[in-house]
Amino acid sequence: MAALGVAGYLYNNKNSAKENNNASSVVADISVNLSDLSSLKTYTKEDYETFLNDYKNSGLPNVYVTEFLFDGAGMYKTYDLDDFIEEGNDVEVKTYTGTVINIKSSGTYEFTGELVGGMIAVNTNDVNGKINILLNGVKLDTDSKKVLVIHVYNKDINYTGAKVVINATQNTKNYIEGGKLKKVSLIGSDELSSYTSRYSGSNKTNYTAYTNYYGVYTKADIDKVLFAKITADNEDLQDGDPYYFYKAAGAISSDIDLYFEGEGYLEVTSKNKEGVETKGNLTFAGGIGDYVVNAQDDCLNTTTDGTNARNTLTIDVNSLYAIVSLEADEGDAIDSNGELIINGGTIVALAKPGQDAGIDSESGIYINGGTILATGDMYDEVKSDSKQNFMVLSFGTSTTENDVITLLDQNSNVVFSYKTDRTYANLVYSSSKLINGTYNMYKNGTINGSENFGFYTNATFAGGEQLGYNSNNIQGMGAGIPNSFNGENGNRTSKDRTEMQSMPGNMPNNMGGNTTASNKDFVISGISNLFSGVATYSE
Repeated sequence: MAALGVAGYLYNNKNSAKENNNASSVVADISVNLSDLSSLKTYTKEDYETFLNDYKNSGLPNVYVTEFLFDGAGMYKTYDLDDFIEEGNDVEVKTYTGTVINIKSSGTYEFTGELVGGMIAVNTNDVNGKINILLNGVKLDTDSKKVLVIHVYNKDINYTGAKVVINATQNTKNYIEGGKLKKVSLIGSDELSSYTSRYSGSNKTNYTAYTNYYGVYTKADIDKVLFAKITADNEDLQDGDPYYFYKAAGAISSDIDLYFEGEGYLEVTSKNKEGVETKGNLTFAGGIGDYVVNAQDDCLNTTTDGTNARNTLTIDVNSLYAIVSLEADEGDAIDSNGELIINGGTIVALAKPGQDAGIDSESGIYINGGTILATGDMYDEVKSDSKQNFMVLSFGTSTTENDVITLLDQNSNVVFSYKTDRTYANLVYSSSKLINGTYNMYKNGTINGSENFGFYTNATFAGGEQLGYNSNNIQGMGAGIPNSFNGENGNRTSKDRTEMQSMPGNMPNNMGGNTTASNKDFVISGISNLFSGVATYSE
């Protein structure tokens, strides 16, 4: 197995599974041991014609294994546009080689054991009912940056006939590691000329040079594709994409709504791009389960392509640690292109330093419960009609690696303490402990207590440098950023973020770069509490 988790972190998962003696056991319809798939019907690439015949005549079992990822078209070649653009038009087109465990009907499917070089593919087209995926002590590694671990797919991103639930079984630890699905061109080889007008400049030059590559399928084959089709935006075209394609950007990716409801522990590690991505709603439900998501881009993300309104991200867990790798190019820790609703759990969300947010939403962030700590260099507005008090700290100069920030209540009890492994300019904190009253804040000092990813619980504190602030009203710091800066698909692009950085006041470390602050009492007086210019206290 490849190493699991973020390098440099040792996650103490002792007693991570939440005990619930009232939890009802779920009986599996089919149990699959990933270490031994010999009991499942298997189709090799040499059996492809037999597979197609069984597929066309409804002869496939509910669970079966293939050596290829079938997308509904008449072939199973997988084209990687990134490699193609980098290496030129003469690149050898490769087929996917690996183990695909396919699910095609409703039911409860239990997985145990370990598998390297494999993935789970769930076909929800025309399926009605619940597909319950039980992870019972699983280690699943695709052994590739360009193969995702769990792929839930459907032609229609607004399809609601099937409910797919990923359930980490109580008192088990589950580890999955993978990449993303390669982008596949959906411009018909028999209609390439009709797309010429959609490209211009260097994009048109590329298109003209690579049309034999863009024409992967005929129009008739494209009509058979079982995956959701995506329309490229301008930034995608600059990357060499065709106008239409399909892809899955996360280690776990779903074309439709996806639910997590397990009571156990699940760690997701993305070797490439996002951790968990959906084109529909993403819901962590029940106030149970312990999750760690390590990613090379957004850890959790609900996307939009302009045709779907189903992109709400809802979180109610026991714990969730969303950590963007320091080696990533960019990444929000938790990013919703709809609403982001947090109802419960200990949640730590750490963005990539630069131009990203710990928690980010296109349509509003609502904190209604739980203990939340999020860091980043952008602040996306938390709505004042949330149900739980929150505070936003904008530092006069960015914190640096190993800085410890501690908040004490009026009785000198630790409310929270956080030791960072990265720079950040904004910190968002919310919990039931943050009641109306006066608090004091300190940097560094001596902190003792239980710690996960730098976040301390049951801590004691002594010493440190007292901090203050200069203003309790943050203006323009990414809160309420105009829609024109959110990208064509609702995602802020690199260009968008550069433009925002040049806007006065949007980047918090542009707010004067102050090294001292005159107010030492952090007064919490209601739901929304914003403090800017946080720095060393000086009378």
